[in-house]
Amino acid sequence: MRTDAASGVRCEPEHGCITCGDEAVPLRVLRVDAERELALCANADGEHTTVEIALVAPLVPGDGVLVHAGTAIAPLPPEAVA
Repeated sequence: MRTDAASGVRCEPEHGCITCGDEAVPLRVLRVDAERELALCANADGEHTTVEIALVAPLVPGDGVLVHAGTAIAPLPPEAVA
């Protein structure tokens, strides 16, 4: 943990993002809506969520992505998503 002396703001990266508390998670792309830049994705437990893909497009079903706060921030190899 680090504390900025001037502002008193604390950074605790071991607990997730300092801004939103979220952690990046690996997901597998199930379906892509390229026009709206959205993808339906699933985690390793099969739970589905819709994520924004503008930063990593183009994607196809089966691709892996690292998702933070509802936005795909990096492509992942398919084997990286269980």
